[in-house]
Amino acid sequence: MSKSNKYGYSGVDIPTQAFQANVGKFDPAEINELVQEDKWTQYGQLELILTSTASSSTIDFVDKFSSHNVHLVVLSTLIPTTQTEFGLKLSNDSGSSYETTNYEFVNQRCFANGTFEERKSTGQSSIRLGGDVETSDNLNSYFYIYNANDSSKYTFITSHSTYTGTSGAGGFGSSFGSGVYKQAETVNGIRIGQSTTATSFTSGTASLYGIRYS
Repeated sequence: MSKSNKYGYSGVDIPTQAFQANVGKFDPAEINELVQEDKWTQYGQLELILTSTASSSTIDFVDKFSSHNVHLVVLSTLIPTTQTEFGLKLSNDSGSSYETTNYEFVNQRCFANGTFEERKSTGQSSIRLGGDVETSDNLNSYFYIYNANDSSKYTFITSHSTYTGTSGAGGFGSSFGSGVYKQAETVNGIRIGQSTTATSFTSGTASLYGIRYS
């Protein structure tokens, strides 16, 4: 820090600042400086872990979940090669395989033409995010992941997706809902792709964030 008088203290015995251990009185410039040094306590702060660009049939994040209790994934302009519903699968072996059982989810799907539909399952091989998405359309979405790094708890998902659609499919669409992986174990990989069978992406990006939680 640049000043000799810090947070109401002067001299050589100025308290050391660290996350969850800020001591003293702070002016805005000092707060900004501590934020830049990652020493200012901000619960709920988003921390970017990785951004991945779609180049195949899935987007995977592996071994990125150990440092946070809650994660956020933001999907931007995912375009499929065939009409599809997007979903996700979870891995407990660092992406060597992805689980196809123990998922439950419920979604509300609505379209600009006034159509409302419910999607739900206790036996599908993935957790649904949203669709139907045509090859001329794209999906934008975000979803939160809870407890992935806790071997004693189920992993929960909440999501909200929007997508453009053709008039025959109802026009602009939106899906929101939740899902659960009903297995108490550490999850260390997620795979984003088509809900049930494989398809490819034309383009799109996915960003994984950790939330400074506690």
